[in-house]
Amino acid sequence: MSSELPDAETLYHHFFSGWIPPEDPRTPHLRSDLEQIELDPGQHIRVLSPLTDEGRQQMSAQIERTTQAALADFPLILSKAGEPTLEWLDALETHFTPEKIQELLRASNPDKMDNPYFVLCCETGALIGVLLQQQWPQLKWLGDFPYFESSLFDLNAKVMFPVFHWAVKSLSGDERHPLKEKVLAAVKFLQEG
Repeated sequence: MSSELPDAETLYHHFFSGWIPPEDPRTPHLRSDLEQIELDPGQHIRVLSPLTDEGRQQMSAQIERTTQAALADFPLILSKAGEPTLEWLDALETHFTPEKIQELLRASNPDKMDNPYFVLCCETGALIGVLLQQQWPQLKWLGDFPYFESSLFDLNAKVMFPVFHWAVKSLSGDERHPLKEKVLAAVKFLQEG
């Protein structure tokens, strides 16, 4: 018997969009896996981020805390040791079956940021970020608020990868593209320029 999970858009709206301030002019939605950056000649990448310098530092610190939590939690959850590899993504997707995700959803209060589903998605996004940067070190974080709206970007290719959104898609009922394949496809896209 399999557990039917809500689709990624529903889960994003239920667990994530409520943390986006109502005064934010953006419409909260699940983003595509790859987004082209539009910059005028001479424009700095920071124009794409609504954050002040202080805000960027805070988001960078939050992403670092989430990454460190992921690197502490996933070795225990997945029975892995050493530096993370792309195989961790396969192990993560094997471990978090629809039934396990359904259990997490039942135990998760969307009004609390420390709920198990939200934490799992954010730590998964951070892990994806680590692995993408391992494969393509030129990728840098473009901070946003809330931090799960941050993306990795490559300025030369003018492309962003909203990896926290990848995590929501992976940990939902409608994503059938393995994360390892997505990472490799992103790197291939960057290599082909």
